[in-house]
Amino acid sequence: MIAHATKKIHNYWEVWTQKRNRPGNPQTLNSRNVYVLPSRFGWAYALVVLTLFFSAINYQINTIFLMAFLLVIIGMASAWEAQENLKNLAFKFIALEDAQEGMPAKLTLFIHTNNKARFGLDFQIASQAVVHFEKIPPEGLQVIIPIESTKRGYFSLPRIYISSRYPLGIFRVWAYAYFYEHYYVYPRPVNPGFWPNYFLDQNTTKKHRLGEEEFYDLKSAENPWRTPNLIAWKIAAKGQGWYLKTMSSYEDYCWIFKLTDLPGNDLELKLQQLSYWLQTAEANGQIYGLELSATQTSFSRGNEHLRHCLRQLAFY
Repeated sequence: MIAHATKKIHNYWEVWTQKRNRPGNPQTLNSRNVYVLPSRFGWAYALVVLTLFFSAINYQINTIFLMAFLLVIIGMASAWEAQENLKNLAFKFIALEDAQEGMPAKLTLFIHTNNKARFGLDFQIASQAVVHFEKIPPEGLQVIIPIESTKRGYFSLPRIYISSRYPLGIFRVWAYAYFYEHYYVYPRPVNPGFWPNYFLDQNTTKKHRLGEEEFYDLKSAENPWRTPNLIAWKIAAKGQGWYLKTMSSYEDYCWIFKLTDLPGNDLELKLQQLSYWLQTAEANGQIYGLELSATQTSFSRGNEHLRHCLRQLAFY
């Protein structure tokens, strides 16, 4: 019951704070959406001030009265400065890069400071690690905030929690930024131990096959064992280095990577193996496509095509 009540309060707070942020890009902080409360140190500080104040009343010691009033003034000044440190900050969304499973997605923001240096800012997304910036210069700063990814899929960008304990740590001031963006997390690549057969375009009259004499170019490779079937063994045997054979006519030979070509019933493993084939084919400059169930992509290559195929795996 307590957990249910806590969740209900949390959801209410989430909706209430979101309404106080105007949607759009950039997100600007103001008095409506900057929140201030004493920190743990601040509560201890308040207890000390109250103790001094009541002691001064009981013992009628003017010096203690003066000390208590000075501490109150310092606390009030700290609260004002803490809020001003976040007030009028603006966060402009730049980009949100997809990620591979186990690797962080990268959120890029530009922080506009309204021509005023800001200090001790912490950024946190969900319950992930805090990213701390000691100083944001008056001209602003572009920052990259990592987002942990533990499983593949299509995700909404969570709210961004911005906080600070500047200047004295007596008060904790915080705010939220909301960007309605999404990102993909791709399956991590796993080598299945074999390479599928190539696909020959039926519209062409050429019948050459990879491996026939004079029908391939050579490409130097630091790690040729990613595709052992493409290694130029004759050259390697002569001690002239490791090279991979690549097609000299990309229009005729291409690869179609199918989920059904992989053995086993472990769907996640098969998607990871497809991810390996896709990324290896792109690294080798090959033309390829992807077939998942009844859907098939076009044959192409390049970063945009690879991203499209990997997103199909993430969303499958």
